[in-house]
Amino acid sequence: MARLRRAIKHPGRHRTTPTETEPLRDRTVNPTASSIESQPPPPSVPAATAQPASASSRQPSLALAVERALSRILVPPRRDPPLLLALAIAAGGVLIELIAAPTGSRAWLLLPVAFVLSQLLLASIRRVPAGLASVRLALSLAFVVALNLLIGQGAPSPVAALIIPIVAMAAATRGRAGMVVAVAGIALSFVAVVNPFYPDDVRQRHLAVGVAEIVLAIGSRKLVGNLERAADRLRRANARERRTARRLAAVESVGRLLAVDGPTPDALDRMMGLLEETFGYRYPSVYLWDGGALQLGAQRNYRNPIETIPSDRGVLGRVARTHEPAFLPDVSTDPDFLSADSAVRSEIAIPLLSGEDLLGVLNVESSGARLDLNDSGMLQIVGDRLAVALALGRERQALAERAELLGRLATFSATLNSTLDPAAVLQAVADGAVEVIAAGGFILVTSEAGGEGFRVTALHGHDQRVLGAPIVPGEGFTGRAIAERQAIVEEHLVHAQFAPTAQASTDVPAVAGMAVPLVRRDEGVGAIAWFRDPADPGFSSQEQDVAQLVASQVSLALANARLHQLTVDASITDPLTGLHNRRYFDASLVRADMLRARVPSERREARSAVLFDLDHFGQVNKRHGHHVGDRVLRLFADTLRGRVRGSDLIARYGGEEFVVILEGASRDDAVRIADEVRATFRTQSVETPDGLRLVTTVSAGCASLESDEVAGAQLLERADVALAMAKAGGRDMVVAA
Repeated sequence: MARLRRAIKHPGRHRTTPTETEPLRDRTVNPTASSIESQPPPPSVPAATAQPASASSRQPSLALAVERALSRILVPPRRDPPLLLALAIAAGGVLIELIAAPTGSRAWLLLPVAFVLSQLLLASIRRVPAGLASVRLALSLAFVVALNLLIGQGAPSPVAALIIPIVAMAAATRGRAGMVVAVAGIALSFVAVVNPFYPDDVRQRHLAVGVAEIVLAIGSRKLVGNLERAADRLRRANARERRTARRLAAVESVGRLLAVDGPTPDALDRMMGLLEETFGYRYPSVYLWDGGALQLGAQRNYRNPIETIPSDRGVLGRVARTHEPAFLPDVSTDPDFLSADSAVRSEIAIPLLSGEDLLGVLNVESSGARLDLNDSGMLQIVGDRLAVALALGRERQALAERAELLGRLATFSATLNSTLDPAAVLQAVADGAVEVIAAGGFILVTSEAGGEGFRVTALHGHDQRVLGAPIVPGEGFTGRAIAERQAIVEEHLVHAQFAPTAQASTDVPAVAGMAVPLVRRDEGVGAIAWFRDPADPGFSSQEQDVAQLVASQVSLALANARLHQLTVDASITDPLTGLHNRRYFDASLVRADMLRARVPSERREARSAVLFDLDHFGQVNKRHGHHVGDRVLRLFADTLRGRVRGSDLIARYGGEEFVVILEGASRDDAVRIADEVRATFRTQSVETPDGLRLVTTVSAGCASLESDEVAGAQLLERADVALAMAKAGGRDMVVAA
């Protein structure tokens, strides 16, 4: 009994939870007594407080059962309504009888004690069998009847009124057993009513009690039924909420994947698997909007999936046009429905929107139970989440694409800025432009010197016959970009839209093209164009933006290369005649001497020089003016260029003196060439301000080096001596030293 005393002193220590004493059960119970059948038994004393079981005493002893039952009494019995009712009935019955019969034998008190002990024993059972609650209520009813008979000695006693709470609780219990107890209690009340041996006032009291029992039974049953239905609805609502929460959590998980990776095939397929496995939709699909039509992104279970849906066809096309969801409980009633599976009966299509922009359409179809408004509402939520994820994913993709494009553009710019050589710049443009914006072909069109017309100056992935082809502004793809001064993008550029010169040198039937004009100081200086296979993805808005930056970089690089070339040419070229000047000639002669010195004397080629001097050029300037003199100088320079080889070194040596170094030419070759120049120049003339034709002549001195000689200065000295001899001999002649 020591453990019993500890339990009495510290009852809270011996309360147990269902997980400690029994398996978990459905804990969603009605707050009334109607849930007695499904409630777990009252908490019992933990095993730690009981005596260790031995082999001879495995069954609970009576003392142990009493100990457990008494320990339960010390704990509020609100979790065991039959026990609470039994205690109340026993106490009420004793009180009524003590008041009604204050004297006499008290032997009848053994009956309430036995009744309470029996209820305590039943309450101590760990595994509650079905119907035990009804049995305990029947026991309570029997106790009231027995107490009434024992004390009343066959006559009705006030104790009979205690049947009322028993009937009320029995009517509130589940199952037929409870109703049997309630009917039995009501029947017992009416026995006194129909008994002719009872006085009228007694029968009237029992009639009132019986009617009250009927009303309570009906009211309790109805109230409990309403509470059970409300609890059931609440339970189903909670289950739906939990299911919806799980579904939305799954949507969020896939949505995060879409937001990070964008609408990749794997992410979209996972979303379809989620709709099929978690939501239970057999035919889910998602279509992505490409600007002109819906393209299938992913689907599940369709026999003949539709890959492309134009905006003017089908239910999905209508959703794409109107941006309004479509709910078809019966697809046969909508003439726009396009069937991808003959088993489909109903359909829900949700537009995926980002503001006013259409991203795609989420579509779910059913072949079994028809989709309802609950499905429509759920899919609207899923569609909103999916649209947000797609928008974030596309934004991330756009940012990543832009960052990658700008990174390649930075590399391209660095390559362009690494050289000022015009040929190297053209090659860098042709090779680098297709690295910045991926394309199978590229063409660079630039204006010719002096701004007279445009030509293809660089290309990549095209027939080399196109190189150098003239481009007329307004004709062909790049010609349109030059004339219109704006970017042009064609997703399907046919052969007939090429420039005439390009048509003759290519047989490509169709391409996708993007052309951007080159503009420098508000002047069109050319165009650049990329070309792709029409089956490849089109040029994105990001690529179109970067193409403008590429065009700016190319325009700047070409301008810098041309300016550098002009500067170099100005430093080595005579601005009047266009021939090399004395500075360039001297430097070139030194390099030529160094190269000649490296070659053994027996392998050295002949080298000759010719010095020209215009006869009486000073008098021409004095008599006709410097403008006429300049025209004479330019005329001789043109004559000289036309009579010597392109590999020969030509320069304006002084005021009216010109020099030519002829590599691999003998002295006789030099004399012949010089005489041809002299004779040709003598036949030409320039017009003076007074309308006369002025004819001038030229004298020339020729010289050559022997195989053992190297110095170009020595060669010039000899040619100068020969020129002096030609002047002294009467001019207009050629003399060899």
